[in-house]
Amino acid sequence: MRVIPHMHAFVSELSPEARQAFEELSVLRRVGKGEAVYRQGDKPNELYQLVEGRVRLCNYSLEGREVVSGEFQPGDCFGEMGLIDGLPRVSHAIASCDSAVRVLSRAGFDELTTRYPEVDRKIALMMCHRVRYLYALNEEASELTLHQRVARCVLRMAYSRDSNNPERELFIAISQEELGQMLGASRQSINKELKALVCEGIIELRYGRIYIQDLERLKDQYEYLLAGEPITPGYQQTT
Repeated sequence: MRVIPHMHAFVSELSPEARQAFEELSVLRRVGKGEAVYRQGDKPNELYQLVEGRVRLCNYSLEGREVVSGEFQPGDCFGEMGLIDGLPRVSHAIASCDSAVRVLSRAGFDELTTRYPEVDRKIALMMCHRVRYLYALNEEASELTLHQRVARCVLRMAYSRDSNNPERELFIAISQEELGQMLGASRQSINKELKALVCEGIIELRYGRIYIQDLERLKDQYEYLLAGEPITPGYQQTT
């Protein structure tokens, strides 16, 4: 699996001693599918690391439509911003399936950062990467077509949440509806653009999955559409 470092996971970047302290200071909490880890407006009293499952960040329009701003995978951390600035949660964090998170209280966070100053720098690095990512998304929304945005979103996910089946096929487990929620587009529009990528020979669609047929071609055609940084910064290959 390819993992873009520093985007969401800071605990894995810590020294062994600091990682051990994080585990000792935190507790495991299970969250059922559809349950909230926290809600918009909640007081920020905890930091979370996803252990298993998936958790999405979302908000809701006045019409009740869910708008997904991101989804966390195992190993990712979230909720740290509120512990730093003390302001209420700005989004909902909802379990997309039965999940488990490690929960670090504010007191535990303060103790961890006091004992291990490296934590502050790792969190700062993670937040810098997120800001760069948000700048890129804003630029894409204003300058690129939906087709280009879909292709780049697929490319990002291929470099951060891909999987392999026993046949070693590279795929992303996501529905077209979920992809539409991430890009603010209808499922029908997403389907049209994905089928165009199928015609290009870049992907193949199967139920609930996008199979990457030609990752290098996807990268070559859609990575450098903007003048900014590449969509896929240096990444680590894990087993």
